[in-house]
Amino acid sequence: MDIRVLNYFVTIAQEKNITRAAEKLLITQPTLSRQIKDLEEELGATLFRRSSRELQLTEEGQYLYNRAQEILSLVNKTQENLTRKGEIAGDLYIGAAESASLKLIAQACESMTSLYPQVRLHFRSGNADAVFEGLDQGILDFGIIFGSSVPQKYQALELPRQDRCSILVPQNHPLANKKTVSLADIATYPLIVSAQNDLDRSIFSELGDYRIVATYNLLYNAGLLVKAGVGIALGLDGILQDPELVTIPLDHQEESNLYLIWKARYDQTRTQQSFIEEVQVQLEKQKYDRKQKRG
Repeated sequence: MDIRVLNYFVTIAQEKNITRAAEKLLITQPTLSRQIKDLEEELGATLFRRSSRELQLTEEGQYLYNRAQEILSLVNKTQENLTRKGEIAGDLYIGAAESASLKLIAQACESMTSLYPQVRLHFRSGNADAVFEGLDQGILDFGIIFGSSVPQKYQALELPRQDRCSILVPQNHPLANKKTVSLADIATYPLIVSAQNDLDRSIFSELGDYRIVATYNLLYNAGLLVKAGVGIALGLDGILQDPELVTIPLDHQEESNLYLIWKARYDQTRTQQSFIEEVQVQLEKQKYDRKQKRG
């Protein structure tokens, strides 16, 4: 299996038609058909279900399509990094937890793109598990996560936190009029919590009997569950603004920090180095501003 054939396969999957895919790839239809047939024989799997209207991916085909997109993305990213090794330009991929505390990162991004107009930033929302996977696979350049510590294989900068653990409830919920809520207040309600594997659930040990009915990766989806009456969601404030929901801070706050992380590597591009430098500049600016306010 080579990169060229993977690109052929992905194009067919997207076009759902051999003829259109061949036209897009600027090759003949018989050549493209033969390449895909050879790929299926090499893998010992049928990749497409053929019908009179369009091609549909089989289960094996869908799996290969998902992996092929990751592989092609990594190949393109590697080629670009090599051709632009001494130049501050190109794409940066950042996996980020949902947080109102990302204001400092946003400021670093504004500075980065102003100084270097050829830089493009691509954000992917996800929890720590998704970020770790993306970094390890080389799909992400940086990650922004919550946690009490960072695995040793990553380098990290601690970022200031500006959010609080809170709950989301409908406007007509019995807790909706409270200014803050305790763990005891929420213990009797079905809970919707983050799916993050390293979520510090030690706070739940103080609840006694409690019931988690659902987990989520993105708070927007949790909000939909809350509005549907599935339960109340635990998350961070300042992320979801919905007039049908009420955000109430917890009086018990988790002891977790916010980090910018990346894999330690000797061949880091100038663009990646510059992004770290811009974040460090913003951290120094914030420290200076705090001193000025105190003075």
